[in-house]
Amino acid sequence: AGGIEEDFIKCFRPTYMGDFNKFKGKDLRLKGINRIGNLLIPNNNYCKFEDWFSPLLTKMHDEQDETGVFWSPSKMIERMGRDIDNEESVYYWCAKNSIPVF
Repeated sequence: AGGIEEDFIKCFRPTYMGDFNKFKGKDLRLKGINRIGNLLIPNNNYCKFEDWFSPLLTKMHDEQDETGVFWSPSKMIERMGRDIDNEESVYYWCAKNSIPVF
């Protein structure tokens, strides 16, 4: 699941390319930076994602209560792809072209 949220996170703020062998995870973490392999993601990027995703999750919950929709992981990713409305997202293009993600 890790790659899914990072695809959306990069739509809000930059993700940086780092050197896996040059930086120690512990040192980066103390500076408020997360590492995913050689990608460096500031903590604030995750906050921006949460600011976007939390209201969407509330809407999806309300829709589930109102219509009985079952939110499978694939349906959630499709919905997030539609709502991100950002061509930098792989999941935006999947949603736009009706390509399911499993």
